[in-house]
Amino acid sequence: MSAMADVGRRRLLLCLVVACVCVGVPGCASGGPRQASRLAVPTVTVAGPIPSSRSNFPFIADGFGPEPSVPSGYEENEYFVSGRANLYEYSATGVRVIVPCPASAGPLGCRKLPYTTRMLVKRPVDPRRFSGTVIIEPFNPSSGYDIANVWDRSWPYFVRQGDVFVGWTSRYESIQALRQFEPRRYARLTWGENSAVDDGITFDIAAQIGALFKLNGPRSPLHGLKVRHVFEAGFSQDGGFAFTQADVFNAIDRLPDGGPVYDGYVPGGTVGPSDINFGLTAAGALPPGDPRNRMQPRDSPVIQINTETEEVLLGDATALAYRRSDSNARNDRYRLWEVAGASHISNDLGSSPITEERDLAEIERIPLNALPPTGCAHQRYQSGPWVGVDGVVDPNPYPFGYVADAAFADLTKWLDDGTPPPRAARIQVTDTRAGTTNRDRFGNALGGLRTPFVDIPTATYSPTDTVAQDTGLSGLCPLIGYTTPFSHATLHALDPSHADYLARVTREANELVHEGFWVASDAATVVRQAAASRVP
Repeated sequence: MSAMADVGRRRLLLCLVVACVCVGVPGCASGGPRQASRLAVPTVTVAGPIPSSRSNFPFIADGFGPEPSVPSGYEENEYFVSGRANLYEYSATGVRVIVPCPASAGPLGCRKLPYTTRMLVKRPVDPRRFSGTVIIEPFNPSSGYDIANVWDRSWPYFVRQGDVFVGWTSRYESIQALRQFEPRRYARLTWGENSAVDDGITFDIAAQIGALFKLNGPRSPLHGLKVRHVFEAGFSQDGGFAFTQADVFNAIDRLPDGGPVYDGYVPGGTVGPSDINFGLTAAGALPPGDPRNRMQPRDSPVIQINTETEEVLLGDATALAYRRSDSNARNDRYRLWEVAGASHISNDLGSSPITEERDLAEIERIPLNALPPTGCAHQRYQSGPWVGVDGVVDPNPYPFGYVADAAFADLTKWLDDGTPPPRAARIQVTDTRAGTTNRDRFGNALGGLRTPFVDIPTATYSPTDTVAQDTGLSGLCPLIGYTTPFSHATLHALDPSHADYLARVTREANELVHEGFWVASDAATVVRQAAASRVP
């Protein structure tokens, strides 16, 4: 990988791009109800596990380089997946393979483009611990290389449950980064014409990988285990991919029996679907005012989870067009949770360095203490892991992952026994042109999904930062949140005693578990932390 001078700006643009897509599902196309053609997902070829050593190992695999150890009781293996995929665009009635295929697509055209990508599979060592749930994430490619946003926020929950996690490389730029990171290991990877012009194949690949685990035949790394549910999840740019998969390709790419590939979806950190052909033709996107920007009816449930950053940065009439009503209808099960206090890039698990720092150090093959400064206003301008300026905690420690954990738990209940997830209010956006929100006297957002962190606050949670120094990473600053802890005097004014504070936190944590916005183990962690705190 070459120097990452433009990584921050590219990440900001790709993470939060607002593109518009739709498929010919009932009520979606502007001409009225239509039904898309359903296609059985082709099978794929799987090679692996690919042997690893200390000198030849998978990028961002646990236990190598700066990455944390594999969780106790789990193992991780890398596989190569090969198949063929199409490039799509919109038509008046839905989605079709691009017709005519432009010359810019290359000699292979728009149909049945060959690919070989990689996937990392994390699973319990003891097969008896397997929960039956597989979570699949198209790795986030916004920095030009793979980032496992979903796993890195929710891995403690997945491990407690015994879930299997599958992450796979989802864009050409990330394929190129892998080839440069470990040329011999990844020489077999291909992506259509080996060009970013073919990035639209990512949606067929997602369906094919999902079907691999859902059908769980002899080619599957989990063959012999009982798979009950397969979910697709993503955050930020890959959250847009997961949104698109649910909104568009859930109706097209189907199992041989006609059923959906994915049993449910958890897109996060996104304000809508992505362009389905990544600019290859103008028909890859819909105009900003098109109502099809919001999630359309489908037969697999969706729980969309957003941070406050998305509302602050993109809180205008066009960007907020993704907002829609929740629904329990059988063909349109949908929830939207907007989490007040949470930020797009955060330190959910209280670790240092965080995901973005570890992965950057690994791809650049530099020590963590050599990481360049970001240039954000509330971070010290120094090399190494990110540290806030005096009086500020940076990145934002709000545990957005706790809400993500609940989304996976609630999605399972919705499928297993029909229990609908709770509904949350929307964050109160004051000025849709400026993207500002209503805030309380402490500066925390009003509305949205509420937790003790904003209802019984000990700090002000800021979902975004500004640029103080123009650096190669400063484009990340608007996505990085920070917190400003309250003074001792303010804490005393809010709670007369530590016991009062702890009682309030405990009551709200228990209520969130009862409602379904947190799982019990995460709530217990919050209560333990409150008990150990020096508040007031």
